[in-house]
Amino acid sequence: MHKNFLTILLHFSGWITFFLFPVVLLNMSHSNDLAHLKDVHYPGDCKPAPGLIFFFVRNSLLIFFFYLHLYFLLPGLYYCKKKLPYFLIVFVMMLIVIYVPSYVIAAFTQTKINMTTPGTPDWQLGIERLFGFFQFLIAWFLSSILHLTHRYRVMEQKNKDITVQKLHAELSYLKAQINPHFLFNTLNNIYALSIIQNNQTPEAILKLSSIMRYVTEDANRATAPLQKELDYLENYIRLQQLRRNDKLTVVFAVTGDTGDNIIAPLLLINFIENAFKYGISNHEPCVINIGISICASQLTLQVRNKIMIKRLEQSTFTGTNNTIRRLQLQYAKKYQLTIDDKGGLYTVFLQLDLA
Repeated sequence: MHKNFLTILLHFSGWITFFLFPVVLLNMSHSNDLAHLKDVHYPGDCKPAPGLIFFFVRNSLLIFFFYLHLYFLLPGLYYCKKKLPYFLIVFVMMLIVIYVPSYVIAAFTQTKINMTTPGTPDWQLGIERLFGFFQFLIAWFLSSILHLTHRYRVMEQKNKDITVQKLHAELSYLKAQINPHFLFNTLNNIYALSIIQNNQTPEAILKLSSIMRYVTEDANRATAPLQKELDYLENYIRLQQLRRNDKLTVVFAVTGDTGDNIIAPLLLINFIENAFKYGISNHEPCVINIGISICASQLTLQVRNKIMIKRLEQSTFTGTNNTIRRLQLQYAKKYQLTIDDKGGLYTVFLQLDLA
């Protein structure tokens, strides 16, 4: 409330300064009273001050344009890549600000706008309109600067939020991947494979190495190649399969061409982790379906599994909420996410525009 009051006070003070500065500087009490109307005969006993009417009309139009430009034209048209309507409206508003006050005066005082009255200084109207043009440019410039300043602050705060969320995600997943439990189980399975001289042993070591390298190196960047993210997911899934019993069936499929697409690193792993955390059982068969499709810059992730473990840990909610927050910050209006855990099934549908 205090901040809103200060904003209103600053705007009010700014307009007062804007309107009074030229009056004081240029002694507008003599030059802005529309001297060319001094000999005009008004109807009846009504004798309004033409300069006051002119001042009120023009400045009202300037205020209207200022806020129209600040809150609608720039965010709604210019920055939405609708530049033709933007410039058209700005041009029309410029003509209105320059010409309408003179016509209002003419209509109110019943004089001719073409200034044909003998002895009337024709240059006066031209000066007033030229001055109106410069006032319009100033209002346009100031509203643009004000909007750019606000836009910069919003983007700066957004970037800070993205950085914080990214750091949280990196720390969370780094801890998840290098914690002793994960390493012990993975290395134990690799050891077991080596004892029986299973030909999957070298591949398992490489997958673990790739996971550690991606989490500690590539994930530090703002974006990563989509192919590397998918390789990371595949390595994670294959290592999870090594740790589980033969009752688990994982169906993992990737379709489409990754091309040159990039993605925020570690953005998808949470949904897959949850499937392995709550979709496995040591006593009955269980199936986890993970499908990823890429079409041009559109990525679709689908995860589906039966919920085998009912208790949900707090870390699950935290991880999912962090992922959703990252989507909101980095892919605002470019994603659709549906998560459903009803009917004993955990399903995730994510559609993401990577462009």
